Amino acid sequence: MAQTMPSENLSSRVLMVLGMPLLERVHELTILFDSCTGRQIQTVYPHIVHSIFGINGNPIGWGLRTTTMENSAHYFYILQQFFGVRGPWMHMCHKILNDATKFELDVNLLPRKFVSMLQAGQNPMFYADLINIDTFRHQVVSLSLNAFDFFIFHFVLYALNPLHSINPIAMQIHNGRTKTVYHQLVEEYLNNFLTPYPDAIIEPANFCGPVKTVQPLPAQSLQPQRQPRYLKIPSSYRNGGGNSNGGGSGVGNTSPQSSSGATSRAYTWRSESVLHFFVDIWLRYDVESEHYLPSSDFVRGVRTLCKQIHFFANASPHDLTSLNSLRKVSLGMVRSRIYAFLCGLIDRWPLDSSLTVVLELWLSYIQPWRYTLIAANNQVGGRSYDPPITNLFDGFIIENLIVYTHIFMQLLPRFERLDYTVYRNAQMLLRLAKTFNQPELVERLQRFERLHSGNAYGFDSPQRQVNIMNKSNSFNAQWNPMCSSNIPKLFSESMIMQIEGFLFVISMARNSVLSNICSLRKEISERQRSEGFLKNFFNKLMGESTQDELMLRELSRIPEMLRQSIDAFCRTFGINPSNLSMQETLPVEQPRSPPPLESPKKFSFFDSSDSLDTSKLTPHQMSLNASNFEQVVDPALLPIQKNEIKPVVRLLHMISEKMNEKYGTQFQAYYLRKDYFGKLTRKLLYAPMTEQWFAKQCGNVEICKKDLPPRLCLRPLASVQMGFLVGFAMLVGKFYWGSSLIGFFCLCLIFVVSNLFLALIS
Repeated sequence: MAQTMPSENLSSRVLMVLGMPLLERVHELTILFDSCTGRQIQTVYPHIVHSIFGINGNPIGWGLRTTTMENSAHYFYILQQFFGVRGPWMHMCHKILNDATKFELDVNLLPRKFVSMLQAGQNPMFYADLINIDTFRHQVVSLSLNAFDFFIFHFVLYALNPLHSINPIAMQIHNGRTKTVYHQLVEEYLNNFLTPYPDAIIEPANFCGPVKTVQPLPAQSLQPQRQPRYLKIPSSYRNGGGNSNGGGSGVGNTSPQSSSGATSRAYTWRSESVLHFFVDIWLRYDVESEHYLPSSDFVRGVRTLCKQIHFFANASPHDLTSLNSLRKVSLGMVRSRIYAFLCGLIDRWPLDSSLTVVLELWLSYIQPWRYTLIAANNQVGGRSYDPPITNLFDGFIIENLIVYTHIFMQLLPRFERLDYTVYRNAQMLLRLAKTFNQPELVERLQRFERLHSGNAYGFDSPQRQVNIMNKSNSFNAQWNPMCSSNIPKLFSESMIMQIEGFLFVISMARNSVLSNICSLRKEISERQRSEGFLKNFFNKLMGESTQDELMLRELSRIPEMLRQSIDAFCRTFGINPSNLSMQETLPVEQPRSPPPLESPKKFSFFDSSDSLDTSKLTPHQMSLNASNFEQVVDPALLPIQKNEIKPVVRLLHMISEKMNEKYGTQFQAYYLRKDYFGKLTRKLLYAPMTEQWFAKQCGNVEICKKDLPPRLCLRPLASVQMGFLVGFAMLVGKFYWGSSLIGFFCLCLIFVVSNLFLALIS
């Protein structure tokens, strides 16, 4: 009956389904895809895609970038299964591929740099048969895409939408390290269509017939028709060649490989589309001119893309299929754009621990030897494996030498301003130090830096390279591109002196952390003595830790990380560690006046014209100002720990939220009372606190604060220790009194009596 449904009824039905809640929406669409013909689905397909990604409507769309395992595990699984490569959505996309119907994508939805590439005629042969030209204005006005390309194009564009600037959940994901369902799908799509395994089957594998063939079809007008009519430009015209055999279909693309049959094209065209769309759109994102800073989730997605392309390209020697030609050109597509992309990110990214996502992106790109099948097989089971850097990667290092050396020199001034009393900053420093402490890498960088003058690093043009290098760093201001001897080098004497000063700052930060650890231990010890034995015993029994104890655990790991970082940098740059201050305890203070930088006089971030001048800040001044603005989070909202039971944590959190919502006023009133009931309430409830976190947007960091009243938190009951204690009490009750409930009741009674007693003597 659904097959005979008129188009008007089908459109009304789809609009009604798209307005349903997510679970019902997915269920109804799955039924609709199975019951309707491909021709019927084509009429409503663009509306469904626009709804998924929030085109001309709610920018959140279906919430692919706001749904995580932590905030909605059920929705996460539903969306992952629906949009997965074996899910109903992908099968539907391939179901409607047989027809010649194409879907129009307006260029106004595309990034400016991508549109400029198309308008200037510099686009690869791949896009030659996709673009539509307005013959009167001689401008590209749209792209004609098949169903698969239409979805993948919108999927890639969705990552550029600055949701973190308008949605609180997206902002929380931006500030944290939570994996969204969108990121999960990115990994699944890239691993499937850019597979590292030569003998792998690209899913879905059971769709009928090739969609993109080598025989060119006549250009067709877009549906629906409208004036002016669009003209498809042949591949030979757009690329300046006279060979007409490289043309694609009316739907299609022209592959960079020399394929002679429809069979190989049918196998590779999806991989070709995924590679071009992800690389050309994401790496052409103009970080410098965009109003909003890209989200951390987007940067993590670009890192996933670089890692997967390394896997994809490194499998080329073992691949004898038609996909081999695409593997050979994939890494070159990334190399031509990655340097400018990284420079833009580093220039605008805030100076806090979120810089980790940018650092990890860079380090993943410059270590292709970590992403081979041999390395992946040796890391199974969590085993530590450091793959060797063989001669096979010498060509990559030479072609990307500037990405190794100049990005390091661009990051160094920013690392000098980080506060290394923060654990994640110290962890980030150690990650950088270990990467450049690989002897095989250091030897190659030194050798290639001496041999090559920096004139052929694989960029779009020599002038582009000169412009980027002049713009990216202050040390390039005096660089003369006509004289290769003036190019700043990583292992020059001036850089080694700068590194030595940087390591001295790290050494002082390490001594400061050691001093903070001693002070914090003393405060915790004094507080525990004042609270008494019983409370400390019950806290340890229930696995409760105060904020100071959690901070002490984190601080205790920092000195060793900083020591390892200093040793690694000393080995890399040949610096004598004895020149640095590596005292294990805080030196005795001399009875002299402190230096001017450490004096308690007022310090201003602004110059005489009231304009911000951060160049005047020393690392010590930066740390003094940053130390007062650490993120403080409600303990009830911290990530679930290893010693906690996840389902119980979520259940108790829901109960606590309901109780606080219903009785919050009464809790606050009892908490402020001065009598015995006030003491008891203060024993049971969490104390008031002020949350503060960093909101990062537009390249700036804003400090947000939220006051939390006294509140109930049952999360400590979800610890593994508490589970064992309850189990033990129930066993005792079963053994002595014949009932587990009696043992559980006795445990509750002990808990109540102990709190009543502690409240009485407090």
